Amino acid sequence: MKFYIAGKITGDPDYKRKFNTAEKQLAERGHSVMNPAWIFAYPDFDYNDYIAVSTEMQRHCDAVLFLKDWKDSAGARNEYYQAVNQNCFFDIEDVPNEKDLKK
Repeated sequence: MKFYIAGKITGDPDYKRKFNTAEKQLAERGHSVMNPAWIFAYPDFDYNDYIAVSTEMQRHCDAVLFLKDWKDSAGARNEYYQAVNQNCFFDIEDVPNEKDLKK
């Protein structure tokens, strides 16, 4: 499956580690990942620019992994409402291995 990762970024100085850990765990299960933490912050781009990019990233995925702090983020709560046609997971342990999905 193609996964998007949703969680708190703004105000979290540790967000890159948190998102990269989730990306690694999803990849170990055989999934492809769109990780919004890949986006590098430049001063000429504002919050709305980053939301537009991350919304487009999510749109191209089959599933969303919501990190434990997703409810603390206005952006991630919005991603939850956008996930109507996507599989939603709230714990990495609930994400199946890709090979098990193809049986």
